[in-house]
Amino acid sequence: MTQPTIARARAVEWPLIAILAVYFVLGGLFAVLVPPWQVPDEPAHYNYVRQLAQTGAYPVLQMGDYNQDLISNQIAPPNARPAVSLDAVQYEDHQPPLFYTLAAPVFLLFHGALIPLRLFSLLVGGLMVLFSYLAVRAIFPAHPQIAAFAAAFIALLPQHLYMMAGFDNDSLAEALIALTVWLCVLYINRASSSPAPARSSTPLLLALAVAVGLAFLTKVTAYLALPVALFAVFASGYRRQPAGQLIRALAVVIFVSAVIGLPWWIHGLQVYGGTDVLGLQRHNQVVAGQPTTAEWIGLYGWGGLLSRMAQFTFQSFWGQFGWMSIVLDRRFYLLFLAITVVSTALYLAWWLHGLSARRRLQGKTATRSGASIYSPFLVLTREQSLALDMLALLALGALLGFIWYNLQFVQHQGRYLYSGLIPIGTALALGWHFVFSRNALAVRLQGWLWAALLLAFIALDAHLLFRVILPAMR
Repeated sequence: MTQPTIARARAVEWPLIAILAVYFVLGGLFAVLVPPWQVPDEPAHYNYVRQLAQTGAYPVLQMGDYNQDLISNQIAPPNARPAVSLDAVQYEDHQPPLFYTLAAPVFLLFHGALIPLRLFSLLVGGLMVLFSYLAVRAIFPAHPQIAAFAAAFIALLPQHLYMMAGFDNDSLAEALIALTVWLCVLYINRASSSPAPARSSTPLLLALAVAVGLAFLTKVTAYLALPVALFAVFASGYRRQPAGQLIRALAVVIFVSAVIGLPWWIHGLQVYGGTDVLGLQRHNQVVAGQPTTAEWIGLYGWGGLLSRMAQFTFQSFWGQFGWMSIVLDRRFYLLFLAITVVSTALYLAWWLHGLSARRRLQGKTATRSGASIYSPFLVLTREQSLALDMLALLALGALLGFIWYNLQFVQHQGRYLYSGLIPIGTALALGWHFVFSRNALAVRLQGWLWAALLLAFIALDAHLLFRVILPAMR
């Protein structure tokens, strides 16, 4: 390895190391200091692993596992909460088993203490940050600052950090989605560059299929891994591979992942009956008492429902803590709104500039002197375009999943959009770096945007934890 290569490698490693270090320090503070059971659904996830560790069997969701009075007790102010047992809060017992199976040894080793389980969840969430960085890094290998910016946003977004520091299976679900995205990008790059794509991509294809299969064993939201993987395989091979090879590649992903998920689906049919493979029908019966969308439309009309959905979803995407009961000062949300509007405008500017550049260049990929004009801020390679299309599909899937859930129950929580954090973080990174690519002086600053974002999030998250969340929970 030459000296310039070593320098570039070090430059790539340090942003990731810094981001993960800050994530674990701040996340560790959240995990240790936030009082027990003050993360949404945490008692139900805890009771799942408790039952598994104590009995050796996976729990079955039953009528009576959802108790609205106990949930309301967690939302009440601390001085108004009676001391009650939360053992009966078991409405997550239908969840797939992988996360809880991995967490069970931690439960046994530390005798059921909550903080080690929270730290375990935080550690798994760190894999999501790692794979997100690697995925964006693989899309833009010559621009590691884009990956660093996206990873910093994903790692330290206040509400996301708060959820990762609680005990729930979202951390593993998001980690497996991020792993799938990274493997998909590697597959797209390999299939496009290799003279024998079918043969050289086989190990990646199998790894991708296994990642999707593990997602089947983790959470329904992680099922987005399947369409993302199928898109990557199809798009990278379309018109570049014989039809037979392409069909076989798609069949490998479907077959191997289905074999991994099949035992759990059979289990669902055995314990819940009918066609309730995932226990979702039983879940809808058990959680009777939750406000439904139909009830809210009857009370407030479509206008009132959509207005509340937009406001509550936006606020809880950025930060609305406890069981959504700790609302921030209005000035915070105005700041978050300004950031969102500006970032969206910058991303649209990047996108429109790329469209205009492609029209002007008419398929050219090099200057008259022979220099490549491929750049995230001018013309994308075919592989980059496919990867970004794949991220757009993931974002659309996350949005449709959020809408589908809210067609049944009033669940206007921004955290249900976190399956799409990689495309969101990538869009923000492209927009902001595009602005700083317009002149030579700004280009010098561009490489440090991720560090500026990191420092801003450190200050924000620390302030929210010590000056807002903890005082509200005392």
